[in-house]
Parts: sequence; structure tokens; C-alpha cells
Amino acid sequence: MLVSAGFFFYVLVRAAFSPVPYLWWTDFLMVLACLIVYILTAVHITSARDRTIVLIVLLAIALAELLVGLRQFSQGDNWMPFGFLRADSGKRASGMFISSIHLAGYLEAVGAMALSCACWSTWKTWARALAGYLALLCYMGVAITGSRGGYLSSAFSLLAFAVLSLWIQRKTNPGRFTGFAILSTIVFGAIAAVAIILMNQSDLIRHRLEMIGPQFSGKQLDIRIYNWQAALDQFRVSPVFGTGAGTHLYFGRLFRRPQIQADPEHAHSDYLELLAEYGLIGAIGMAAFLFVHLRSCLGAASALTAREFADPFTPRRSNVLAIQLGALAAIAAYLAHSVVDFNLHIPGNALLFAFIFGITANPDATADGGAHPAPARFHRWALAALGLAICGWGLPKLPGEYWCEKARVALRDGRYDEAIQLGEKALRHQRRNPFLYLHIGEAHRASGAAMPIRSMAQLHYEAAVENYKAALKLFPQDESLWVRLGQALDGLRDFSGAEAAYLTAIELDPNLGVLHAYYAAHLNARGREAEAEVELAKGQNLTAENLSLIGNSTLPKPEPGPPKQ
Repeated sequence: MLVSAGFFFYVLVRAAFSPVPYLWWTDFLMVLACLIVYILTAVHITSARDRTIVLIVLLAIALAELLVGLRQFSQGDNWMPFGFLRADSGKRASGMFISSIHLAGYLEAVGAMALSCACWSTWKTWARALAGYLALLCYMGVAITGSRGGYLSSAFSLLAFAVLSLWIQRKTNPGRFTGFAILSTIVFGAIAAVAIILMNQSDLIRHRLEMIGPQFSGKQLDIRIYNWQAALDQFRVSPVFGTGAGTHLYFGRLFRRPQIQADPEHAHSDYLELLAEYGLIGAIGMAAFLFVHLRSCLGAASALTAREFADPFTPRRSNVLAIQLGALAAIAAYLAHSVVDFNLHIPGNALLFAFIFGITANPDATADGGAHPAPARFHRWALAALGLAICGWGLPKLPGEYWCEKARVALRDGRYDEAIQLGEKALRHQRRNPFLYLHIGEAHRASGAAMPIRSMAQLHYEAAVENYKAALKLFPQDESLWVRLGQALDGLRDFSGAEAAYLTAIELDPNLGVLHAYYAAHLNARGREAEAEVELAKGQNLTAENLSLIGNSTLPKPEPGPPKQ
């Protein structure tokens, strides 16, 4: 608990001193929420029964996500419930998560815990069989996500669970260890072979499996490598304390490699993003956090087997041990998956692992719902303080976020007047969100471009410029804002101001091809065709996308939203 307090205190303080307030709020609030779940689990939810109830709820959520994912996988139509919209992902299942890799991250963790309960718990036979079936469904869900990181981390988790189970077997029944190990190896190999055969029946999954091999043979360089290189460049900017929470959003653009034209919002590695944003101190804190929790859980599992399995006639099963081994296997999954993805930056998955690490912080739970030591007064006060912090600091931001999202949707759908009205409503609650000003500015700019009367169009362009400048005061590192400011100034025929804005955007993101195309369009509007051709060629050399339509236009056509990344 002391190591956790030290690590998370540093994370919170470093986040609070990050350069762009709106970008660090997510990390700050998410860490507060995770601390609440962590302390609740470690100090209050301490019986095996209570922890099992939480696991049952997690499995119910996994089943709901799987049903949505199966619909997406079978139809390939990006279907989502409740009117949600999903980015085009083909047949790759993502459930109600924003991405397939995050669904895989959730299912691999919950599946590992269900598998452990099926093998090691003292539940009735039908309950253990049901847990095994749900674990199988979770791993089937990982398969249909098409997440290569999910495949590798699931395999690593299953291997870790097998090793842990063999370790327990050797401690409790060494005479039968060799036979048990041989049988386990055969079963594990058979299951892996059947899984691969079944996965190869799907063209999508077979293709995703085939993409794993070349990356490890050196024949094909995964696109993530370029994300990692940018994160390491960011780390070098401030190696000790990091550049601050949320800063990879713009440092990833500044250091982007030409091979990545998509917006590098995350480093595609939890470890490297933590290192870049929180520095060596954050990385050392994370390593200490992992070490003490893993040691705590492994030590508790060893002590429990020595204590409860000493009698050779006692069944080699325990609900407490099942939860311990399940937590360790789930952590093994994320230790592997976090190398190549950013699951712990997704609040739902972060809260799941706050629960799992809460188990490992106090692994030797009571087997039933009986009496156990009361929590220390300090922990009660800490929970109260954290809850008050979230309510007092976070809830007042909720109305502004709500109306900002409404404004974004109206802008996306082309309802510009409504987007402006909703944005102004959001500003009454929230004035530190740069993207809110962006939405309002975009609505004004699009309205100005569509306005046939020059004087009316000018009013909209002036309002757009005002909002873009307000956003840039909050987030001056955002190249999207500078590009849109340049376009609005072009609309006002302030060509010198527009040129400065375009050049600033290119300075902030030099390897994004579309920025050079926008600048080329500006040069065309000023009659500088030769310079525009050179600039367009620079952009075209960076991307396979055809930029000629942007570069040959007299003025960029306004679009509702940030420039396409």
C-alpha cells in the first residue's frame, strides 16, 4: 500500500503540473477512480465470496460485449447498440469498446480469472463447468477481435497459468508432478492446435495470424515500431520527469515518422507512453508497484498451499487460491499486451486492473463472508477524500462535457447553427476545453463558406478566428487548430496571417502530408502556383493518399472537424 501510495501520488502530482490542463484531466480523474477501486478491493472487498460476486458481474459484462462482438463479426456492418457509432473496422469485433484491441484486453483478463475458478475453486461441478465455458467464450471473443496483441497476450497468460498450476502441483503433490506436467503439456498443445485450426477457418482471423510471423522474422516492420520511436524521442525531451500527462497527443505528431499518417494519439505501448509522459521516476514507480504486488500474491499462494493442502486427503482446491492464480494470470496477460497496445489508457480496463491489483495487494482473503480484520481508519479517510475529490472536482465538468459532445455531433451532421448554439451553451459550464472552441469555430467557418452574401460570410469567418484563437491559448501545440485558423484567415483574405498559421502547423507536425497540401492550397489562392507545386510534392512524398484535390483547389473546402489525419 505504501508503494502504491508513492507511485500514484507522483502520477497525480506530475499530471497536475502538465502543460495543457484539458489533456491531463483524463489521467488525473482516472487515477483517482482507480485508487478508489484499488483501496475498496484491498481493504473492504476481502472475502473470496465478495470478490467472486465482482467477478460474476465482470463475466456478465464480458458476455454482453461478446454478443455485440459476434454480431459485428458475423455481419461486418459496424453495428453498435444504443445508437452508438463505430469506426469502420470490417468484421473485427470490438463490442461496445472503442477498438477491438481494448475488447481483447478486457476479455483476456476476465477469461483468465474464469479459467482459474473452473480449475481451482471449490464450487459445485456445474458452476465450475459454467466458469470454464465462460472462459472459453472469452477466449473465443479474443479470437474474433483480430487483435494480434490479444492473441499473443492470451497465449502468454495461459502459459503463465499453466506454469503457476504446475508450481502448485509440485508443492502439494510432488510424487505425481511428472505425470501431471506431461498430461498438462499434451492438453495445452492439443487445445492450442485445435484453436489454430478453428481460427484458420475465418479468412479475417487467418490473415491476422499470418501477420504475426513476419514481424518476428524481420520480413515486415510493424507500424507500431514508428509509434515507439516517436515515444522514445519524446522521452529524450525530459527523461527524468517526463513531458506530462496527455502530451503524447502532440509530441507523437512532432516526432511522427512519415510511415504513420494516422493521428498517433497513443504510443501503442503502455510502458513507453508512461516513460515518455512521466519519465524515469514514473517507470521506476511502475516497476516497484508491479514487483511488490506480484511478490505479495505469489507469497500468499505459496503460504496458502502449505497451510491448507498439507493434509494429503484434502482436495487440492481453494476459492482463495483460484482468485489468486486468476489475478496473476490476468496480470501476465497485460504485462504482455501493454508492450504493444494501450489498454491501461482506457478507463474501463484501467478500473478492471485496479480491482485485480487490489486482490494482489491483499491476496490472502477470507474464504467465506465471515469476520475479518476491520480496515484501518486511514483507509476509510483516504476513500472518503478520494470520493470527495472526484465529486467536487470532476462532477462540475460534466455539463460542459455533455453539451460539448452534443455540439460535436451537430457539427458532424452538418447542423452548424445548432452546433454553435450548443457550443455556446457548453461554454457557460466549461471554458478550458480547447476542442469546444474548435467545434464552434468549425461551425462558423463552414457556415461562412456556404454563405452567398460576402458580409455575412465575413462575420462567420471572424467568429471562427476568434474561437480558434481562444482554443490556441489553451492548446498552442495543436496543429489542427493552426490549420483551421489559417483556413478561416484565408476566408477573410488575411493571407499573411494565414501563411503564418500554416507554417506553424507544419512546424508542429512536419511529416504529415495533408498539412503541406493545405498550405499548397493557400499558396494557390495567392497566385503562387510554382511554390504550391513544390509544397504539394512535399506532402505527396509523405503519403499514398492523393493530395491533388486539396492542393489544386483555390481555397480548402471547410470540413466539419479536425483535418483528416
